[in-house]
Amino acid sequence: MPLVPGGLVGQEEILLRAIPRALIAASTLAIAIAAIVFLVRRRDLPGVYKRVALAFVLLLLCITLVYGVATYALWWPSPSFQPVFDSVAAVIALVAVFLIRFALPVLLALPSPRQLERNNQHLKSEIDAHIDTMRELTEIRSDLEEKVRDRTRELKEINQRFEAALSGSDIAVFTQDRDLVFTWAYNNPRFEIGSDQVVGKTDADLFSDEVAGQVVAAKRAVLASGQRATLNVVVETADGGSQYLRLSIEPLRDGAGDTIGLTSAVVDLTERHDYETRLHALTTSLAQANARFDLALRGSAIMVFTHDADLRYNWIYNPATGLVPEDMLGRTDAAIWPPDVGRPIIAMKREAVATGQPQHGEIVMPLAGADRHFQVRIEPILAGDHAIVGLAGVVVDVTETHLQEAHLRLVMRELTHRSKNLLAVIQAMARQTAARSDDPHTFVARFSARLRSMAASHDLLVAQEWHGAILHDLVDVQIGQAIDPGSEQLKVEGPFISLRPDAAQNIGLALHELTTNASKYGALSVPGGRITLRWSIRDGNRFHLRWEETNGPVVVPPEKTGFGVTLLERTVGQALDGGVKLAFAPGGVVCDIDIPASHVLA
Repeated sequence: MPLVPGGLVGQEEILLRAIPRALIAASTLAIAIAAIVFLVRRRDLPGVYKRVALAFVLLLLCITLVYGVATYALWWPSPSFQPVFDSVAAVIALVAVFLIRFALPVLLALPSPRQLERNNQHLKSEIDAHIDTMRELTEIRSDLEEKVRDRTRELKEINQRFEAALSGSDIAVFTQDRDLVFTWAYNNPRFEIGSDQVVGKTDADLFSDEVAGQVVAAKRAVLASGQRATLNVVVETADGGSQYLRLSIEPLRDGAGDTIGLTSAVVDLTERHDYETRLHALTTSLAQANARFDLALRGSAIMVFTHDADLRYNWIYNPATGLVPEDMLGRTDAAIWPPDVGRPIIAMKREAVATGQPQHGEIVMPLAGADRHFQVRIEPILAGDHAIVGLAGVVVDVTETHLQEAHLRLVMRELTHRSKNLLAVIQAMARQTAARSDDPHTFVARFSARLRSMAASHDLLVAQEWHGAILHDLVDVQIGQAIDPGSEQLKVEGPFISLRPDAAQNIGLALHELTTNASKYGALSVPGGRITLRWSIRDGNRFHLRWEETNGPVVVPPEKTGFGVTLLERTVGQALDGGVKLAFAPGGVVCDIDIPASHVLA
């Protein structure tokens, strides 16, 4: 403790003076520390505020140093130490003044409290306006968000419908930029390339060079013209098959209408192509079947028709003679035929509808001025539920069959009659041949030759179904037994005519007898002999045939009448209601046969 005058009283006075100074030093130090902490934590303050605060801290430290040194000096006086601390305090004060010197213009430029209040009021008004604006913006934003949610929901629903529509189809959709790089794809599972494998690629990455060249050329043309285009391509699949695609390419435009890329829809036509191929094959088969059907029925006596549920004709093919389809289509049999004519066919069709069973029978219809016979078969047409929806029918015209049967019966009766006559002729011919034959061998030879002659005539009649025989053919088969019909020894003149069966048989026998006689005794027995055979129709009602031999041996009339002469003059002439004249002139035999022209067919 320092020694001061006054003893204890002096100490109390020092204490009284030291305590305030110590409190001031401690307080200013505490404030300086607080200011330093404030500066450290508020680094966001402007520089001028930091400089003022630093000057304030330095001033406080200066005061702390002055009062701390003064307090210390009261207790431990040190004349040499006091000036140092005073100098340090002075330097700190000068630094604070220096800092305040540069900060003072900025501080003076700061607004006054009244200005701050006015500015605060103005800012408050602006803040309130901004708050109102923010409230309005918030409401607008809320409306926009609601609209965005609505549009998002609508877009989602549209996308769902879009995906649902495409998921069940053969369509894929793509977009590309102007460089033909795919930017978006919705791909159907039918396509081998997935959507994630398309985006970022080009057509050259997805297709072969040939297909890519076609596709790229078409797309560049759309980009250049701005007009949509379509293109069909065939793509080879991984399994070696073919996929048929149709591309619909359209320009993709922005809001200003400028083309920014392309949008393409790709349709898989493979199934359609397969269907069309099968349809073409079926159509070809159907056409071939129809052609065969038409060929089978064309010119035939078969008519095919169908009825609807009301038994109206709705289709007719190859109508029978006397029927006109246009007069029958859309009408029923009751509206077409008189009651007595249509009753059988109507009853048959109603029975088919009532029982559901096929019906068949034969009917007679008056058509084209004559009764015609038809075989009819009717069958019900059934729907999927086995309900009868109509009828199908086949009508076969058997009129010719009936006529042929009638003709056959007539022929059989005629054949029976002719057979009896023929047997009678054969019996007479046998008796006459036997009577004029010297031995059995001669009889057999002559009789067999005459039977062959008759058989030859019969063959010609059979070939013409017993309608008659062509006279030229009859001459060939009869004279051909002795010479070639084309031989120079034979000259035939006459029109092309046919003889009725009776005339053919008898004239055939006459030609046989004349040929046999000529080959044995007449013109055909020598090389230079000639036979001229002429026929014609005289006066329109008589048929005349002349046999004339020349250049043969000298003819000597027979002393007795042979069977051949008898056959010619009696049998042939009498059987045909005509006459036969036989002359044995020295130059050759001449035979004239004259019969009614009714024995001639044409």
